[in-house]
Amino acid sequence: YIDFGTGMLSGDGEFSIMMWINKTDNSSRILQKRDANCYNGEYMLDILSDGKIKFNTYSNNSYKWGVTSSFAINDGIWTHLAIVQKDNGGQMYLNGTLDQTDNTGGKVNLLSICKTYIGGDLRDYNSYYSGKVDDLRIYSRALSASEIQTLSTIID
Repeated sequence: YIDFGTGMLSGDGEFSIMMWINKTDNSSRILQKRDANCYNGEYMLDILSDGKIKFNTYSNNSYKWGVTSSFAINDGIWTHLAIVQKDNGGQMYLNGTLDQTDNTGGKVNLLSICKTYIGGDLRDYNSYYSGKVDDLRIYSRALSASEIQTLSTIID
């Protein structure tokens, strides 16, 4: 895993998280902004046991917006993933196409004191990512659908 420390994204403003993933197993944590001292003002990006991708947000003692992909991601295949918080919730894009939207719970208010980790759950120490991640990008603004589509076609 990689520990990015504290201060990466904070407040309830817009943000975007984008990356390429190539998983080799299910039931794992890819990315999180939470730790043992910080559970209120967090997000978690998981691969579920059925191979679907789930992004959840939590603040003010309740879950805010969350999305689960409409289809499973295959092992050994590179998949472009983008998460965007805007309006009253957020969106998930897969391979440059909008897959899911949730505007029911409201935007998450991310705490600056929470650590950000890639590759595992470093609060509960029970879920580690098995696979590859490439070109992780975190923006403090909401990328547009056309920006996400364009960036999903760029192969470095």
